[in-house]
Amino acid sequence: MKDIQIRALSGGLYAGVLMAAIFSSPYVITGVVLLFSGLALWEFQRLVHFKSFFPILILVLLSVYATLGFVSAFTEGILVHIALAINLILIGMLFISKKIKYSYPVQFILSVGYIVLSSYFITRTAFEGLNYEPWILALLYISIWANNSFAYLFGSKFGKHKLLPAISPKKSWEGFFGGMLATIIITYFIEGRLHIFDNNLWILFAVMIPVLATLGDFIQSYFKRIAKVKDSGSLIPGHGGVYDRMDSVIFVAPFYYLLLKLI
Repeated sequence: MKDIQIRALSGGLYAGVLMAAIFSSPYVITGVVLLFSGLALWEFQRLVHFKSFFPILILVLLSVYATLGFVSAFTEGILVHIALAINLILIGMLFISKKIKYSYPVQFILSVGYIVLSSYFITRTAFEGLNYEPWILALLYISIWANNSFAYLFGSKFGKHKLLPAISPKKSWEGFFGGMLATIIITYFIEGRLHIFDNNLWILFAVMIPVLATLGDFIQSYFKRIAKVKDSGSLIPGHGGVYDRMDSVIFVAPFYYLLLKLI
């Protein structure tokens, strides 16, 4: 019971900081996400045995340039497609390879293409040029938290059929569909009040989130399994590291950004 209380307290504090930052100002949330993403990047680099300052420098420069309006839509189009391409390759790695062979180019590409670029698009989802729409970013976090929380609850209570046991033996189909149901319900009520999407495309978003969030969690589990560790770090009591908390939103962000631009 104590572990659950610690997990709930630290998770609630983490969520509270993010929500306060989102509705404070675009500069505050960019700074907060940059901090968390930098910590997640540091933890990821430890998992893949990579020591380099360049990825964090790239993340800082991209975030600063974008906030100041120096990054164009064309540039972001290139960056999001690079991020998506690498994320799709990582999905393939879940099913076709048991262990990745690290080399400097592979470590650098993973650090920049997977963590840095995907993290960069977390805050960029809420921007149209320099116009900032906080609820667009808030919806991303709320839907992912709802999915992950209810997937855990349904999986713990009803989970019998394993989803991908070779990578994450605790995840089940029952948990997956429980998380999806919760995401659909919460997105329905938020969309009913805010009208973020056109032509009922919120349904596509609500189905997309559980699929991509689960894949993001699997990919993190894949790297942890190779590194033979349970958690990416210990900065958040009851949850492990920052990367453990951000794995889903990091992976989902470029897909969400592309969806928003397409609609």
